[in-house]
Amino acid sequence: MNNRRSHILLCLIALLLTACEKEPVNSDQGISAALSWADPADAGREIKSAHIWIYRADGDLLFQEQYDTKQAVAGDIHAVESGDYRVVTAINFHEPFSLAKAEIFDSLIMKLGKSSASLEHTHYSVATVLAEKGKNIRAQLPLRRVLAELTIEVVGAPQGTTLEATVLNVADGIVPSQKENDLTWGKATDHKQLASLQPAISENGVINTETIRLMPTIGNASHTYLHLTFRLTDGTLKECLCEAPPMKSAGKYSLKLKYSELRPLLHIDPIRVNDWEEGWIVSGEILNPNIQSAL
Repeated sequence: MNNRRSHILLCLIALLLTACEKEPVNSDQGISAALSWADPADAGREIKSAHIWIYRADGDLLFQEQYDTKQAVAGDIHAVESGDYRVVTAINFHEPFSLAKAEIFDSLIMKLGKSSASLEHTHYSVATVLAEKGKNIRAQLPLRRVLAELTIEVVGAPQGTTLEATVLNVADGIVPSQKENDLTWGKATDHKQLASLQPAISENGVINTETIRLMPTIGNASHTYLHLTFRLTDGTLKECLCEAPPMKSAGKYSLKLKYSELRPLLHIDPIRVNDWEEGWIVSGEILNPNIQSAL
């Protein structure tokens, strides 16, 4: 009798073990984040803080956390159920930057309070992830600059001439959930503000401004508009309004002008340098002089 009971008990144990083999318990299923640099020029930058958000397919926030290092980000596995997710990161955000409405994916905005501030670059990235049962998915997040860069060079200016330059329609932030025409995550808001470059003085006939880091052109604009004021040593003012291509996040833009070519209204065309850099040159006068109505 005891042998029979032992036999039955062994059979039950075998059945349980078989069932466990068919339905393995996975405690590692989830999403982890792998940070990299989209622009090779940023390689080696220090990461002092990293915000990570994980959103469900319906846009609701599932998880958010802040880390101090790239290694800490990579080492954290976030347990999720199978399904589609959006992973967003923001790197080295501090004043005057701010992060608004992070509870919903479509509402998250990365803003810059002082449009003319000369800042170190900060970065962001967005990835779409499909979480599968029994797998730890590494979300690849190539970090892209939030801000654009702009420099202006004027050749042939009278000695001592001062240039004061203002970009008239930069955005106050970017929306990571929206895509640009090239399908890059992160589109500029439609709320415009001014961004002023530091005044620059002509030396040996050349004016070179410092590089300004600024938000991209507002999302609903077909052009960037710049107002240039030249102050000569005798008090004379010469003003110029330039219509240039839109600036995008992470773009590097340089406007080169000849003082002798300056007109009250100028149209600027782009010259592609590489994936990140674009040169701007004068191609003629603005065809529509009623440009102020668009500002």
